Amino acid sequence: LTFQEKMDVFLRDPVFMELYSEDIVRDESGKVLSSRTRLSMDNVEPDDVKSQVDALLAQRKVGESQPANKGQSDWLFFTFEGRYYIWEFYSVSPGELTLSTVLGVVAVTSIGTLFIPHWSAFFFVGPLISILYIDLLGVLQFAGIKINAVSYISLVMSIGLMIDFLVHVLLRYYESTEKTREAKVKDMLRTIGASILIGGISTFLGVIPLAFCSSEIFNTIFVTFMGLVTLGIG
Repeated sequence: LTFQEKMDVFLRDPVFMELYSEDIVRDESGKVLSSRTRLSMDNVEPDDVKSQVDALLAQRKVGESQPANKGQSDWLFFTFEGRYYIWEFYSVSPGELTLSTVLGVVAVTSIGTLFIPHWSAFFFVGPLISILYIDLLGVLQFAGIKINAVSYISLVMSIGLMIDFLVHVLLRYYESTEKTREAKVKDMLRTIGASILIGGISTFLGVIPLAFCSSEIFNTIFVTFMGLVTLGIG
């Protein structure tokens, strides 16, 4: 008997037909076009991101080693699970977040230097926004928030929000007509300082309702905004 004939005999059994009819696709001649089977990944911890990423990379290596996949852009033999999407996010997010952070800091530093009327602003904007960002990472770590899709977006967005506090202070300092540094600082605090404080407090009050939400998404946004407003005003 050929393989197709053996398959016909196998699937004539009502029990096997019920079990595997949806897992095997054949053409009119009986040739198998595609098939699937199920496997259990018992050693993957549901709460351990490293374990999930290692499992994803291990499955990828298994697929690469299959002779049927050699020279193929679209693999013929592979494993798939819906959770692979989030595991892939976990595997690439550290590098992508680092790249987004570096590009964000460089962008706001460059643009801030162009608009603040003194070259020395470069040495304030870059280091200070980096310090604020690292402090915000510490706030999220202290609150027990891991890197996920929501915290990723919140962190990248925070660069643009925190730079507001910094640039307004620096711009007013350099535009002050006072003669001494101490007088410039006092003039800045007396003019733009109060506005920044009011703006930060209003933002903080606006996100307070999120603290009472049971959703982890809104809780992450609340902690992020609480951290960036507190650090920015400070």
